Amino acid sequence: MKKIEKDIQCKACEGTGLYVGVCERDGAAVICRECNGTGKYRYVFEYGEFTGRKRKEGVTRVYRDGYGYVISPGKVNFKGIGMVDMDKEGVSYEEFEKGTMPGHIKKLACPLLADQCACYSIPGFVKECERLHGGYIGRIDNCSYWDNRDECWKRFDASVRNRENE
Repeated sequence: MKKIEKDIQCKACEGTGLYVGVCERDGAAVICRECNGTGKYRYVFEYGEFTGRKRKEGVTRVYRDGYGYVISPGKVNFKGIGMVDMDKEGVSYEEFEKGTMPGHIKKLACPLLADQCACYSIPGFVKECERLHGGYIGRIDNCSYWDNRDECWKRFDASVRNRENE
């Protein structure tokens, strides 16, 4: 394990050693609690040199995400979704070690829940989600179009393919 220690400017007081908040008025200040008035903060960073990806014992299957669900290999009955054979989702640990990355579990998430950044990068994608939902989607898991997420995945996959072919 390696260690780096360095004095850095205190972020709380911006290096002044003094704090002025909502209770300090008309030129009053108090000693910064983060740096005890020194203006500096002792930053300690400990790390191990990367020597290659290590093996994680006990893992048999690798998934891209759990999307907020409790997941495990085997057949799992998800509330509101039904039975999903998780052995057919993701990849084996051996495949992962060889470089294969798992895809999304499309039965558990819509594209917007699975990858918001990708959805927002596709022109008009999220606007169409909102149109299908019937307005602004405050919480993705409350989308009124949720039961049709397979159609959303088709739209998402087609958009991704179109971008790759450009």
